[in-house]
Amino acid sequence: MDNLKILAPAKINLHLQIISKRKDGYHNLISLFQMVSLYDELYIKTVKSDEVLVLGNFDCSMEDNLIYKAAVALREKYDIKSGFFISCKKHIPAGAGLGGGSSDAAATLNGIRLLQKLDIKDDELKIIALELGSDVPFFLGDSSAVAGGRGEDLVSLQTRDDLSLLIVDTGFHNSTKEAFTSLVLNNDQHIMTFEEISTEYLNDHPSEWSFSNSFSPYLYQKNPLFRKIIKLLNDNGSDYSSITGTGSSVFGVFSDPVKVRNAEKVLKNNNIRVHKVKMLANRPEAVYNYPTAE
Repeated sequence: MDNLKILAPAKINLHLQIISKRKDGYHNLISLFQMVSLYDELYIKTVKSDEVLVLGNFDCSMEDNLIYKAAVALREKYDIKSGFFISCKKHIPAGAGLGGGSSDAAATLNGIRLLQKLDIKDDELKIIALELGSDVPFFLGDSSAVAGGRGEDLVSLQTRDDLSLLIVDTGFHNSTKEAFTSLVLNNDQHIMTFEEISTEYLNDHPSEWSFSNSFSPYLYQKNPLFRKIIKLLNDNGSDYSSITGTGSSVFGVFSDPVKVRNAEKVLKNNNIRVHKVKMLANRPEAVYNYPTAE
C-alpha cells in the first residue's frame, strides 16, 4: 500500500457566536459544526525521496498551503523518512467559510497516518491539527459537533437525516482577519450553551432554531448581496438561512425535498452558483491503492 485517495468534506456553521478575545490572540466561541457532502479530493502517494510535493489549484504558494504544512509537521514529529506526493482536486470554494483548507489539512494528517501505519491516537493527532488551525481538529472527528474554546473543544452529536441544504457561493472574497478585527462583541448577548444548541438541533424544526452568526451584521454592512441571497432562500422555502464562518458562503436548510429542488432551480436561473448537499452522518473513509494519483 503506497497510495490512497481520501475525500475532504466541507463544513458549515449552523451556529457561530464569538464570546471573547483571548490573551493568545484567538477568540473563544461556541459553534455548531456540520460536515456536508461537498468534497475536495486528495491523492496521497509515498515516494522514496524525502521531499513533500503538493500539486493543486491553490491561491497560495506550496509552502503556505495547509496540506504541505500538515505533511511536513507529521514527518518531523514522527521522524518519517519517506516523502509524499499529494495532489488535490479542489471543489470547495476557497475563502468561503466552508473550511476547505482545514479539511484538506486534516485529510492529509489522517491519510499519512494510514499510509505509514502510524500508531497515533486521535487525541494526539488533534494536537498537531490545532497547531495548523482552530477548526482542523473537527475534521478528524465526528461529522456533527458543538465546538467551544477556540474550536477544539468538541462534543459530538448524532446527525439529522431529515434535512437538505443549499450552499450559495457568493464569490465575495472576505478576509477572516478583517472580519475578526471589525467584530464588535456584544457583552449583553445570551451565549447559547452546549445543551441548548444540541437540544434545538436534534429536536426542533429548523424554522424554530434560534441560531445565529456573530459576523452577520458586519457582512450585511460589507455587501448587500448577503441579505439578498438569504431573502431569496427564505422566499423559496428555506426553513433556516444564514452565513457560514466569516463568509462568504450562504446556506439554506430545507425540511421539504420538493422545496429544496425548486429553490435550486430558482437560484440557478438567477445565475447564482449553488451546491445541493446533505449533512454527513460519517466522515469519509480512505480508498487504498487508488489507480491514479494525479
